[in-house]
Amino acid sequence: MMLGAGLLALELAVAGSASTTGTALLAFTAAIGLGVGAAWFVRASRPDSARRASDALVALLGATFDDDYTLIVAPRLGVRDQGRLSGILVGPAGVRVLTVRDWEGRYRVRGRSWEFDAHGRRGWIKCRTNPSFEAVALSEGVVRWAREAGLPEMPVRPAVVFPRSHSRIVLEEPTDEVVTTDNAPWWANTIGRVRRLDPTASARMVQAVLDAAEPATSFGPAPVSEGPA
Repeated sequence: MMLGAGLLALELAVAGSASTTGTALLAFTAAIGLGVGAAWFVRASRPDSARRASDALVALLGATFDDDYTLIVAPRLGVRDQGRLSGILVGPAGVRVLTVRDWEGRYRVRGRSWEFDAHGRRGWIKCRTNPSFEAVALSEGVVRWAREAGLPEMPVRPAVVFPRSHSRIVLEEPTDEVVTTDNAPWWANTIGRVRRLDPTASARMVQAVLDAAEPATSFGPAPVSEGPA
């Protein structure tokens, strides 16, 4: 069952539509934490690990952004590697395409190179998966989707998010945006210094993302990688 969705955005509200689709659920929560609006698709059988990661993402950004921003969790846009599309953040700073990682341990990112700390003689070992490459590919997919949806040109950037404190990330001049529990306030302040998107464009983007899910027959969770494999 899908519930109606409403969104808080700067000086306007966007209303979502409702439909019934198997066990799929479209739930919406406005003004989470300090005001981040959040909408997410949840299947009743969603794994606990994915649910916890999504909850952690909402909690992290909810404590970081105000109600000028809207967070859509696990949107379904039909882009390549859809399962890695954890969320889309829309606000005055533009659009951020988010991919979440729930990795435990200590990791290091230099440019777009990711390594994990194996300790002892092994030291830093290259990760077998690369969140930066995946985030960029997802961002490019969202840009293509937006064009096909007839949306105006808008700034769309990728971001890799580690919303839980057991992910310890060493940032050494990463090429792309990497958000952790330690640097989230700094990141929000940095991207918010320049206003790149007006409220009308933000509202159109949010509504289009919600509308894109309507034809879907089922909604599954976005898997969250729990390690560098």
